Amino acid sequence: MATRQMVSAKVSTLNPGTIKQHLSGGGVLVAIGPVCTRVSIEFPSIREEFLQLYHGYPFLKGPAITDYYLNVYARNFYRRYIRPQVAVNTLMNNDFVPLPESMGMVAVEMGMNWQVAFGWKSHILFHAGVVEKDGIGVIIPAVSGSGKSTLSAGLAYDGWRFLSDEFGMLEARTGELLPYPRPVSLKNESIAVLKEWVGSDIPFSREYTGTPKGTICYLRPPDASLKAMKEPVKPRLVIHPVFNPDARPEIRPLTKTMAFFRLVRSSANYGDIGAPAFHALSKIAEECISCEITYSSLEEAIQLVNEVVGRCRS
Repeated sequence: MATRQMVSAKVSTLNPGTIKQHLSGGGVLVAIGPVCTRVSIEFPSIREEFLQLYHGYPFLKGPAITDYYLNVYARNFYRRYIRPQVAVNTLMNNDFVPLPESMGMVAVEMGMNWQVAFGWKSHILFHAGVVEKDGIGVIIPAVSGSGKSTLSAGLAYDGWRFLSDEFGMLEARTGELLPYPRPVSLKNESIAVLKEWVGSDIPFSREYTGTPKGTICYLRPPDASLKAMKEPVKPRLVIHPVFNPDARPEIRPLTKTMAFFRLVRSSANYGDIGAPAFHALSKIAEECISCEITYSSLEEAIQLVNEVVGRCRS
């Protein structure tokens, strides 16, 4: 695999005019874990929001391997200046519904998610959050609405290293989890929960109302997690979260068989990877503690995670 040359400067220390010039023209290379995306954005307002949200992320200078291209543009003059509307081109077989310019960052994040979900075959992908503390890697798979992103973000701002809230990336050969720390996508009620938990508005984007998924807000991971985005970790725990506002806190261990099938269910490319994915997931199910936690609040969920981690250490 070719080596990618990292630029030591971050968005905050580079000349904003230079970065904006790249964004508005041929694009700027953004490196997030193992993924390198060339992003170009036609709309000035969206470029500003992009730079705010990706403050502190590393950029590459060429030559570099580029995995994906993402172009955010207007389809015609009318949609650029009169009732402006954002279209997204990922150079893949996609047909995104155009969004108003005011939801431009939602379009950017949707496009980047699409590219990885349907195009990334180098690693086994889980629809999962991934965090780490003291060398203990935790996979948090869940269906949408289960509180996966809220829990992953809450742990990230409670002393854990954040690797992902959307795509867990597993190297089949080594059994290691690779960081892919994109901004956390928070929806509806979880936004207020995390703003209270984090205690500062600085790492948050503005709130985007009226999207297909309701109100969305993005949370930038802690700087320490961004600086460690090249450091993999071995999985030790698999925790399936279930949010229920009326439930009592509970930890339910899973059998190794159930643990395996739930991992398969959460994988986006298990069938594409084939036999290596089967062996890798079988090893996780055999060697890791797997359980389901039910909780009614973020604080309760974090207490349960810490309890399970304590069992792992004992």
